[in-house]
Amino acid sequence: MSLLRIMVTVALACLACSGCATINRAEDYHGMGIENGEPPLATVEIENTGWLLLKFIPLGSGDPAQPNRKTCRFFRNTVTLQNNLEMLEDEMERIGAKRVANLTSRKTDESVFVILFTRRAYHTSAVLLK
Repeated sequence: MSLLRIMVTVALACLACSGCATINRAEDYHGMGIENGEPPLATVEIENTGWLLLKFIPLGSGDPAQPNRKTCRFFRNTVTLQNNLEMLEDEMERIGAKRVANLTSRKTDESVFVILFTRRAYHTSAVLLK
Protein backbone atom coordinates (compact mmCIF):
# COMPACT_ATOMS: atom_id res chain seq x y z
CA MET A 1 0.00 0.00 0.00
CA SER A 2 1.46 3.37 -0.94
CA LEU A 3 2.10 6.16 1.53
CA LEU A 4 -0.46 8.37 -0.21
CA ARG A 5 -3.15 5.71 0.11
CA ILE A 6 -2.34 5.31 3.81
CA MET A 7 -2.53 9.08 4.36
CA VAL A 8 -5.89 9.30 2.55
CA THR A 9 -7.22 6.38 4.60
CA VAL A 10 -6.13 8.02 7.86
CA ALA A 11 -7.63 11.38 6.79
CA LEU A 12 -10.97 9.72 6.00
CA ALA A 13 -10.89 7.84 9.29
CA CYS A 14 -10.20 11.11 11.14
CA LEU A 15 -13.14 12.77 9.43
CA ALA A 16 -15.37 9.78 10.16
CA CYS A 17 -14.33 9.82 13.82
CA SER A 18 -13.92 13.57 13.96
CA GLY A 19 -14.52 15.89 16.83
CA CYS A 20 -16.90 15.52 19.66
CA ALA A 21 -18.17 17.84 22.39
CA THR A 22 -19.34 16.13 25.58
CA ILE A 23 -20.51 17.08 29.05
CA ASN A 24 -20.44 14.44 31.78
CA ARG A 25 -22.13 15.20 35.09
CA ALA A 26 -22.14 13.57 38.53
CA GLU A 27 -24.79 14.49 41.10
CA ASP A 28 -24.70 11.79 43.81
CA TYR A 29 -22.28 12.70 46.62
CA HIS A 30 -23.56 10.49 49.49
CA GLY A 31 -23.62 13.46 51.88
CA MET A 32 -20.15 14.78 51.02
CA GLY A 33 -19.50 18.48 50.49
CA ILE A 34 -16.69 20.73 49.31
CA GLU A 35 -14.15 22.49 51.62
CA ASN A 36 -16.70 24.45 53.65
CA GLY A 37 -19.18 21.53 53.79
CA GLU A 38 -21.48 23.05 51.17
CA PRO A 39 -23.22 20.36 49.09
CA PRO A 40 -22.54 20.66 45.34
CA LEU A 41 -25.33 20.60 42.77
CA ALA A 42 -23.14 18.73 40.30
CA THR A 43 -19.59 18.09 39.19
CA VAL A 44 -19.10 18.47 35.45
CA GLU A 45 -16.39 17.37 33.07
CA ILE A 46 -16.44 19.00 29.62
CA GLU A 47 -14.38 17.81 26.66
CA ASN A 48 -14.21 19.17 23.14
CA THR A 49 -12.01 17.39 20.60
CA GLY A 50 -11.02 17.90 16.99
CA TRP A 51 -8.57 16.82 14.30
CA LEU A 52 -6.01 19.08 12.62
CA LEU A 53 -3.92 18.54 9.49
CA LEU A 54 -0.32 19.71 9.93
CA LYS A 55 -1.28 21.09 13.38
CA PHE A 56 -3.18 24.10 11.99
CA ILE A 57 -5.72 23.09 9.29
CA PRO A 58 -8.97 22.01 10.99
CA LEU A 59 -10.57 18.83 9.62
CA GLY A 60 -13.41 18.42 12.10
CA SER A 61 -14.20 19.29 15.70
CA GLY A 62 -17.02 19.01 18.20
CA ASP A 63 -20.09 21.21 18.04
CA PRO A 64 -20.20 23.11 21.37
CA ALA A 65 -23.75 24.26 20.62
CA GLN A 66 -24.91 20.62 20.72
CA PRO A 67 -22.82 18.67 23.26
CA ASN A 68 -23.48 14.93 23.70
CA ARG A 69 -25.26 14.72 20.33
CA LYS A 70 -22.41 13.31 18.22
CA THR A 71 -22.48 16.31 15.91
CA CYS A 72 -19.40 17.69 14.21
CA ARG A 73 -18.25 20.98 12.70
CA PHE A 74 -16.23 20.08 9.60
CA PHE A 75 -13.30 22.32 8.60
CA ARG A 76 -13.76 24.54 11.70
CA ASN A 77 -11.71 24.63 14.87
CA THR A 78 -14.12 24.83 17.79
CA VAL A 79 -11.61 23.33 20.24
CA THR A 80 -11.02 26.42 22.37
CA LEU A 81 -11.08 27.26 26.04
CA GLN A 82 -13.73 29.90 25.31
CA ASN A 83 -16.10 27.26 23.88
CA ASN A 84 -15.58 25.01 26.91
CA LEU A 85 -16.39 27.90 29.26
CA GLU A 86 -19.52 28.71 27.24
CA MET A 87 -20.62 25.05 27.54
CA LEU A 88 -19.97 25.31 31.30
CA GLU A 89 -22.13 28.45 31.53
CA ASP A 90 -24.92 26.73 29.56
CA GLU A 91 -24.78 23.73 31.93
CA MET A 92 -24.84 26.03 34.96
CA GLU A 93 -27.94 27.77 33.63
CA ARG A 94 -29.58 24.43 32.81
CA ILE A 95 -29.28 23.08 36.38
CA GLY A 96 -29.64 26.41 38.19
CA ALA A 97 -26.09 26.77 39.51
CA LYS A 98 -24.88 30.26 40.45
CA ARG A 99 -21.27 29.61 41.49
CA VAL A 100 -18.29 27.45 40.54
CA ALA A 101 -15.55 25.86 42.64
CA ASN A 102 -12.40 23.96 41.66
CA LEU A 103 -12.46 25.06 38.00
CA THR A 104 -9.62 23.52 35.97
CA SER A 105 -8.85 23.32 32.25
CA ARG A 106 -6.10 21.74 30.19
CA LYS A 107 -5.30 21.20 26.53
CA THR A 108 -3.86 17.99 25.08
CA ASP A 109 -2.40 17.27 21.64
CA GLU A 110 -1.80 13.77 20.25
CA SER A 111 0.01 13.48 16.92
CA VAL A 112 -0.38 10.73 14.32
CA PHE A 113 2.31 10.31 11.63
CA VAL A 114 4.59 12.77 13.48
CA ILE A 115 2.88 16.11 12.65
CA LEU A 116 0.59 15.10 9.80
CA PHE A 117 -2.55 14.65 11.92
CA THR A 118 -3.14 15.98 15.42
CA ARG A 119 -6.01 15.25 17.77
CA ARG A 120 -6.52 18.29 20.01
CA ALA A 121 -8.75 18.33 23.08
CA TYR A 122 -9.71 20.83 25.74
CA HIS A 123 -10.79 19.36 29.09
CA THR A 124 -12.60 21.48 31.68
CA SER A 125 -13.97 20.37 35.03
CA ALA A 126 -15.75 22.21 37.84
CA VAL A 127 -17.95 21.79 40.89
CA LEU A 128 -21.25 23.66 40.45
CA LEU A 129 -22.87 25.30 43.49
CA LYS A 130 -26.14 27.08 44.34
